[in-house]
Amino acid sequence: MAEKKTDMLIGAALADKLIAAHDGDMALYCLYAARHPDEDDETAAAVLCRTRAEIAAAREKLGRILRGEAQSGEVKALYPEDGQIQYEKEELTRTAEREKDFAALCDELAHILGAIPSQAYLNALMDAYDHLGMPAEVIMQLLHYCDEEARRRWGSSRRPSVRFISEEAYAWARQEIMTLELAEKYIARREKLREDKNRVAAMLGIRGRELSPTETKYIETWLEMGFTDDALAAALDRTLTNIGALKWPYMNGILRKWHAAGLHDTDAIEEAEGRPRNAPRSGHGDPLDPVDIVKFMGDKA
Repeated sequence: MAEKKTDMLIGAALADKLIAAHDGDMALYCLYAARHPDEDDETAAAVLCRTRAEIAAAREKLGRILRGEAQSGEVKALYPEDGQIQYEKEELTRTAEREKDFAALCDELAHILGAIPSQAYLNALMDAYDHLGMPAEVIMQLLHYCDEEARRRWGSSRRPSVRFISEEAYAWARQEIMTLELAEKYIARREKLREDKNRVAAMLGIRGRELSPTETKYIETWLEMGFTDDALAAALDRTLTNIGALKWPYMNGILRKWHAAGLHDTDAIEEAEGRPRNAPRSGHGDPLDPVDIVKFMGDKA
């Protein structure tokens, strides 16, 4: 896999795009990455007081902007460009004939799809194998993961699309999942996260449907912050008491304040707030913080 480039310039054009994006996390991460180009997401999250999920999202969005700027020659991208290399049909055929590992991957993909893979599928496979440099056993795990995810998300009759396989391959490559052990650990983490998200969603009253991308981001962020179920339930209770409905930005504001104070369970929260455990709350709920009011008034959900 190509190494990260450590030289990045921020010009006026990029600054304008950062401003236009209205994404404070991305802009903050851009400044940090320009100063510390070789730091990992975990270090960046600690320094910037963000979660790893928020840093990863900011990096992904910044990468898209940087790639566009790099094409115009105005900046040098922080990461190598993500974009499939287009292989000729003859090259795909020669590789399958010459390399047993790639041929085995083609056969496995055909088994998953239940049909001979199209050139687009084979191109995505070759891109992961050749361009990203993934070992064959890791790509095999990737294919089965994508197959299971597609069935889970869209029904047992669905098969993973070319785009889904390609996007997942690049996601794995960016996380440097290049061994079978790392692939298995990643899949186990994703399964654990899915179970945790479903549990929190049920607590929030969401059942019988998939979470939206925005809902997913909120819940993943709260889980990564380290909140217990009872702390999340307490934040939901305050949100319902003060607002009368589940407003994601409002609940997120409560949890962010607790996280900043290092409060992640109800014992710590109630001790910090000077409220005895199980003591009755005011019928009007907690006083509204001015920041929460702004967030609520700006929420269009």
